[in-house]
Amino acid sequence: MSKKILIFFLLLFVATVGLIAGFWGVKKAKPQERNFTIEARQYAYSPERIVVNRGDKVTIKLSSKDVTHGFYLEGHDIDAKIRAQYPHFWLRHPSQSDEYEQVDEINFVAKKSGKFRYRCSITCGTFHPFMQGELIVEPNFLYPASVGLVIGLSFACLFYFYRKET
Repeated sequence: MSKKILIFFLLLFVATVGLIAGFWGVKKAKPQERNFTIEARQYAYSPERIVVNRGDKVTIKLSSKDVTHGFYLEGHDIDAKIRAQYPHFWLRHPSQSDEYEQVDEINFVAKKSGKFRYRCSITCGTFHPFMQGELIVEPNFLYPASVGLVIGLSFACLFYFYRKET
């Protein structure tokens, strides 16, 4: 076996190990406590996008600037009612009960990676269907580092095999 082929397979092996290590999440970030205040107003939420890592403990406080709004978070069994000028709001878990309970905040652990929409669940005016935001739960592993390692090693392989012989 020639020296070039041996080095090629060695570099390919290192790149593969780096990619697999990234996907398996050899080094995961510690779960954090994430606190957000979402303000509802006709026909928008602020912030429109919330980004957390899988495993983070999420606390959301809701408020309304104008009229009564709803807050339904897809994939998390959370539905709330928010009224203007009230420091608290009402929460229910639709799969468990139709009854709302008065709370000051919503607490849950972001267990599933993905994009989850939150939307107004109480008709609040003409453009009500457009009142939505998104919770993005990112996977909690070093995917970007793995991709960087693979790209770097690929360039090293290309440089090594396609350089001009001197």
